[in-house]
Amino acid sequence: MSQRTDHLRRGSDVPPKVSAFAGAVSGLVARMTTAPLDVVKIRLQLQISGNKYHGIIQTLRTIVKEEGLFALWKGNVPAAAMYIIYGGVQFSAYTTYNTWLTKLQGETGYRLSAPVHSLLVGSLAGCTSTLVSYPCDLLRTRFVNNRSFSKIGATVGNIIANEGPLAFFKGANAAMLSISIYTGLLFWSYESARIVSHKIGVFPSIVEPVCGFGAGAFAKAIVFPLDLIRKRLQVNKGKSGSLLAMGISVVRNEGLRGLYKGFLVSLIKNAPTSALSIWTFEYVVHWCVRMNYFN
Repeated sequence: MSQRTDHLRRGSDVPPKVSAFAGAVSGLVARMTTAPLDVVKIRLQLQISGNKYHGIIQTLRTIVKEEGLFALWKGNVPAAAMYIIYGGVQFSAYTTYNTWLTKLQGETGYRLSAPVHSLLVGSLAGCTSTLVSYPCDLLRTRFVNNRSFSKIGATVGNIIANEGPLAFFKGANAAMLSISIYTGLLFWSYESARIVSHKIGVFPSIVEPVCGFGAGAFAKAIVFPLDLIRKRLQVNKGKSGSLLAMGISVVRNEGLRGLYKGFLVSLIKNAPTSALSIWTFEYVVHWCVRMNYFN
């Protein structure tokens, strides 16, 4: 049985437009599959006091009972846009930065180890894609937090009128820090596992989802508190607040455990999301190359 090429690790061989297309598709697939869990996670993260939501199943039931089944896909339009933009930019940027860094190392004669190379390139790609897609992320959080349905145009206009254009980037500092660490760890752990799997001869069809699952779970556990703080800042309408101040406020009022509200559902959601995203990216790139697409 022939093995598929590991396009992510050998990103310099993949045209940027193919990486962008495959990344966008992978982002959309991951979003549509895990949207209800995303809504549950955000509701748990934003619950400051009380015990209205406690646990995945109970939260799902409460949302469906009070707001209807479609409430599990609240914010799906901006979220889908965010995932498409983020996925396309992330993998395209990863390919571009990978090519640039590989060329730079060839010119200077200095060689980074494969894991360090992936860590650096992954962090840069994560920051780039986060910054480009962040307004959609904020809109997604606002919609999920809203117990009623509202239109995107009205919400955008309301934010601009009452909070100013910069409000679309509330919590962006937490997001940049979080995603640079997360993406770097994700690609580093994924590619480290891929290198080992290549040495022992495990088939890519098994390696891709398993490595993606493990990499996503490990990375999410490290950065989850930053994700919670970012969500709190995003819904902090009309108020200013720093990353540190919000973190201290959460710990003071809710304890250290408050920083990990929604962590279990995030872990359940994020690991398969990462696996789906990476596996879909590899599959779509393989298909594009085989069909000579984009050429």
